[in-house]
Amino acid sequence: MRSVIFSLFLLSSAFSAMAQSAKMRLGFTAGTTVAWSTGDGQLSNSFFAVSRAGFQGGITNSLELGEHFFMSLSANYSIQSFGLKQTSVAVVGMDARFRAHNLDIPLTLGYSGYLGSLRHREFVGAGLQLNLSTAQNVKLSGDSSSSITYSTKADVKTSAYPVLIAGFEVGSVFKNDAAMYFGATFRYGLQNVYQGTVSSNRFAPQAASYNGTYLGIGLTYYLPRYSYWFKREFIY
Repeated sequence: MRSVIFSLFLLSSAFSAMAQSAKMRLGFTAGTTVAWSTGDGQLSNSFFAVSRAGFQGGITNSLELGEHFFMSLSANYSIQSFGLKQTSVAVVGMDARFRAHNLDIPLTLGYSGYLGSLRHREFVGAGLQLNLSTAQNVKLSGDSSSSITYSTKADVKTSAYPVLIAGFEVGSVFKNDAAMYFGATFRYGLQNVYQGTVSSNRFAPQAASYNGTYLGIGLTYYLPRYSYWFKREFIY
């Protein structure tokens, strides 16, 4: 963990130094996440895994590399959620929901161009997800007088894990050099890092795994490039 933190510190220092090129812009992003379990081999009794929506938000620093290429380093808080659901029981339905609260630190390299009057940006990269906490809850439906007991458990196998990243943005640059983009980012986890389990007096324990894979959709607002603030010349 110390080596990871040290590496991130070096990356941040490098980005600060490159700010002297005056071709960096700071951005703020927010949107939704959609995650799903990546292993459901322990499900039975008519249980199945379902996707759940979460939230993401953070900051990004984008460095222009020439006219069409760029590199970005970001820090995003995200909630990734999935559920284990059973609806075939005659008198009661169960929906167990599991959430992971993470800090994502992605580093990406991309290409930008024009799509009519709009700008488009495509990027790939890799990142690190740090698990901050987990939570779970159960919702019951049907006959509430039925006698049912249950318990949930979240097993975090590692608190830091790598992900691969690919995404795109489409937006516009305003006259004051600020910009707004809508985009989607897909993060693919390389190892199972989390397992959610629900137990009850009515069925055997049900479990599904999660490896950090999720789709993020949202808006990013970029401030004017540093050159705008420092009155340096730049090229649109």
